[in-house]
Amino acid sequence: MEYVNEKLQKFNKEIRGKKIAIIGLGVSNIPIIKYLNESGANITVFDNRSEEEIDMSIIKKYNLKHFFRRGKFKKFKWI
Repeated sequence: MEYVNEKLQKFNKEIRGKKIAIIGLGVSNIPIIKYLNESGANITVFDNRSEEEIDMSIIKKYNLKHFFRRGKFKKFKWI
């Protein structure tokens, strides 16, 4: 078990501050978004749906600063 924990710790250190792309803001990607966000990764999400179809609370909850939809880039600034 110690070996797994060492590998996981090394992985977490390596992704901190790295740019990571997530394709799709679906239910199956929420856990990985949460994990990467907690690990300090710089996450960009790509999704093809309109803003009306997307649960924008997810973007706000995980403080996602970069979000692409339907080929358009949108940078969010939350107050």
